[in-house]
Amino acid sequence: MNFRQLAFNNIKGNWRSYKAFIISSTLSIIVFFMYASFIYHPDVVGGSIAQKARVGEGMKALNYVVVGFSALFILYSNSMFLRARKKELGLLTLIGATKGQLSKMLIREQMMLGSMSIMIGIAFGMLFSTLFFKAVSFALGIETTLPFVLNGTAIGITAGVYIVLFFILSLVSLRIVWKFQIIDLLRDARKQRVEPFARTWLLFIGLACIIIAYVLCFQVKFTNFFLYFLPIVGLTIVGTYFLFTQGSVVLLKALQRRKSVFYKQPNMFVFSNLIYKMKDNARFLFVISIITAVVASAGGTLYVFFEDMSHKILSAHPQAVSYTVKNVETDKIEKDVQGLLEKHGFEDARLVTLELLPGKLKLENVDNKNDFTIDIISESAFNKEAKMQNQEGIDVKPGTATMIMEGTLQDFMQHFLKLDMTKPLEFIVQDQTYSVMLNDMRSTSVFNESELFVVSDEDYETYASIVSSTEKSMYYGYEMKDWKSTEALVAEMRERTVSENGGSFTSAASSYKDIKEMSSITMFIGFFVTVLFFFFACSMTYFKWFNDKEQDRLQFKSLKRIGMTEKEIRGIALRQMGVVFFLPILVGIVHSGFALYTLGSMLYIDLWKSGAMIVTAYLLASALYFLVAQRGYLKHVQG
Repeated sequence: MNFRQLAFNNIKGNWRSYKAFIISSTLSIIVFFMYASFIYHPDVVGGSIAQKARVGEGMKALNYVVVGFSALFILYSNSMFLRARKKELGLLTLIGATKGQLSKMLIREQMMLGSMSIMIGIAFGMLFSTLFFKAVSFALGIETTLPFVLNGTAIGITAGVYIVLFFILSLVSLRIVWKFQIIDLLRDARKQRVEPFARTWLLFIGLACIIIAYVLCFQVKFTNFFLYFLPIVGLTIVGTYFLFTQGSVVLLKALQRRKSVFYKQPNMFVFSNLIYKMKDNARFLFVISIITAVVASAGGTLYVFFEDMSHKILSAHPQAVSYTVKNVETDKIEKDVQGLLEKHGFEDARLVTLELLPGKLKLENVDNKNDFTIDIISESAFNKEAKMQNQEGIDVKPGTATMIMEGTLQDFMQHFLKLDMTKPLEFIVQDQTYSVMLNDMRSTSVFNESELFVVSDEDYETYASIVSSTEKSMYYGYEMKDWKSTEALVAEMRERTVSENGGSFTSAASSYKDIKEMSSITMFIGFFVTVLFFFFACSMTYFKWFNDKEQDRLQFKSLKRIGMTEKEIRGIALRQMGVVFFLPILVGIVHSGFALYTLGSMLYIDLWKSGAMIVTAYLLASALYFLVAQRGYLKHVQG
């Protein structure tokens, strides 16, 4: 038997161990190949699709992420496989195999597995490419789906990248063969487990770090985010590390001392072995929990930003189309716009008009004075439109004012521009300075103009009397039900209004299109990153189980000798495996909950609903993976 045959037989004999590795590696290759097929598709390279540059860069970035994940996964998996085979390697060395021959055999095994994964991955990538192109075309709003093309460039790049990756990482993994002597390899399989030891005071430090980090989450605002970011992340990482390395052992030992708990069937058998598993895998579980928190937080944030975009666009654009002009004949423009509305079938659009006065707020920055430009409107004008939209109006007394601006800008003004709500605010109208007391700010507007200074009618008349008609601006907004169909109208209106006369122009349809294009590709890429991480993380935990398979076999045999049934033994094993599998996921989810709260309060959006959906989906997928994986593992161990 030569080493090629020996390598093949080793793969065949350890197929259950390698199965999850091949599946996860194949999945990453499928994703890499499909994205490479899109990037190097003739229609994309030729520039016949919109957003070519942005989409191409996004997918290239994803491929870098895929390769990075794959490298870490393959390196970790190889390490686990070699550690589980120390006894086998020691026996081969004992019968005369040199370290060079062992390295040659292991490299061949790795390249066989890699080649198998590459071939399967590319084959399935081709099979699903048409469906993938349809999904991308739908996400990007491309009317004609990209046709399937046998893309030699994508095949060559995918095969080349992963062959090099498998080869380099197999060389890196061989350090375990060259590092240990034969006696070390043989003794390692028989090495007795040392009683786990933990320091309770380190656990309390870890808990204190996590509690402090959670408390700091409630203090984060848009303006102080960078001040709190590193302390919160650092404390969470340190606390989680001590929680797994010290807390798991301390908690399990405490449960062992509680006789009413420990002697209850089957806790004695579960705790006795679980304490070793938790100590041995503490660093690994810590890493999985942190990455789970990052992925769940990022997924929830992405989802909420692009969930129900129509509602968000309507909130930001109460009028489907609006423009602001000055120093022109507004009657002529209004007449032209009315003609365009009739031309495109929107003659029933409701017109909203508003007079705007130019003003400047005198706000103090850290070391100088800043004039913040803002439009001044009257209380009655705002309340009139608020009533039409069934929204709450504003009560402004003479000598006071209410500022309307989004929440993050409010924080910016109060923190960086030193806006003091308790003191009179000075502002300038036509080089004359006035002062008012500020009421509570409002974050929602009833116009497309989101930064407004609302004053009483009496004060507005005073300010308007000193502003010439040429300096005043007129706002025209058109409320339409079918606002998504206004793209053609918007193009002509923009040209007829602001392009010729200056001013500003906003459109709900244009904003919706821009956000949809950006969000579609972002969500598309984010979805694949999340799925890849899920499979890699679950598979790494699966390999951790196999790293302990010999000890689990000995435990199962011992339990059988004392008369336990297969069902009872299976229940003990499932409890131990379940804790190792789900504990880091649950800890990561708790961390992500506070992260989502922090981001939500900072950006003035509700992330709980989207976060709960992402977390629930992740938990269900994890439970499904666990149900499938544990059957294969227990069958292997009990066999």
